[in-house]
Amino acid sequence: MPAKCKIRERIAASNGGSVPALPVGAVRGYRCFRCFETSDKILISSACKRAYYRSKECKRLDWSLKHKKHCGAFSLIDLHDTDLHFIIQAQAYCASCRRTAVQLADRKTALIPCDKCRLVYSCADCSSSPEHSPAICAAYQDHAQFEDFQIGFFEDNGTVSPAACTEFPRETRKLLADAAGWYDYWVNISNAPGVAGVVKPDFTDLEEQVLRLASEDERVEAEGMRMFFACASNTATMSLTILSALEDISWEAPQLRLHIVGATGRELTALASFEEILHLTPSLRGLHITAVGPGLPSVLDNGRNGHHYMPKSDLECCPACTADGRTRSVSMYQGLYHEFAKTGDYEKPDLVVLFNSGWVDGDDALSDWEPTIQGLVEDNVPALFTTYNAGEAQNEQMRMRALGAKFLVEVAEDKWKGLVPEPEFIDEEYGMWHYNAYRYVIQGKK
Repeated sequence: MPAKCKIRERIAASNGGSVPALPVGAVRGYRCFRCFETSDKILISSACKRAYYRSKECKRLDWSLKHKKHCGAFSLIDLHDTDLHFIIQAQAYCASCRRTAVQLADRKTALIPCDKCRLVYSCADCSSSPEHSPAICAAYQDHAQFEDFQIGFFEDNGTVSPAACTEFPRETRKLLADAAGWYDYWVNISNAPGVAGVVKPDFTDLEEQVLRLASEDERVEAEGMRMFFACASNTATMSLTILSALEDISWEAPQLRLHIVGATGRELTALASFEEILHLTPSLRGLHITAVGPGLPSVLDNGRNGHHYMPKSDLECCPACTADGRTRSVSMYQGLYHEFAKTGDYEKPDLVVLFNSGWVDGDDALSDWEPTIQGLVEDNVPALFTTYNAGEAQNEQMRMRALGAKFLVEVAEDKWKGLVPEPEFIDEEYGMWHYNAYRYVIQGKK
């Protein structure tokens, strides 16, 4: 029985660590909302018909910890609650008639999942087997494997995000521009053990000789290693995408000041992994990160300057970096970046970073993001942007051109995007997205 998943909110509250997000499989009705276990005899919330459980115990526990707030709200959806928003977006529906489980409930018509991927459905009125391509079915099965691994990793380690950083700082620099991709990075730059000759270069499967010659136990161990490094890329993508941008703008100095704009708990949880920037840049002596975003935790500095600010705080480095006198620090501002830029705490950065911000397409595009983007263009500061998919990247590119921004790096697929595919529920039916899938860099005006 998954003990940690059942009390994940308490774990997050006690140590601030990362916890698994609600799995797609739970929203689609074959995983439990509370323990995340699969079950062929799933219980459903009788009131809202949107939450699923493998036992009455899980149902009672989820009611006290989460679902009591959600159940009555499904008819009046609060889009600011990310769990509720996701549950609505990802809910199961018939691939033919598009009716959801809620719409079919009054007709007493069941949704029937694909017996392989279990994420595409048909209703009994339309077909006994949902129609979708083998490629989509395979992609969803792959995603379910990653969800299984992340849930198991959380149960074993108390965190959902594996870390696979370079163990010791490099004495000589190897440019990421010269690396072919993640496999090349882990084998030839990071020197991670157990990757070479075991995993295919695209991390989609194990090498043929492993599948053919290894014992069952060896294959299980190798597959776990493949999943570990693929999931680790979802965190490492931040450091490597930043390093790649610094190479693009030919940045070289002993101290690096980064501003992460639109920062959330995801970036804060990954702060330790940013030491990879130090490890891969031998000439770098100090790394300072300022995280800015309205979604950051409230950190009032005694009301100084009337805003939410946490002054620079030193972060622990690895023993090798500490012995060498290298340093890391972080400061935070809870609010919008263009407001922060007007305060006395603002110091001009070497690079501004906006990970998957959606600054063009979101509901807050004009009210919150537009002044920030205009300020970045006017201030002539190098700025790295990433997006989840090509459509977002194209929309941002068009708006940047309208603002007269100068592109140092044109929009292109990010070689260092996260390897774990995530289902897309809004922009493209059966589509998949990746963290930092596309990137570009601007500075000032043309």
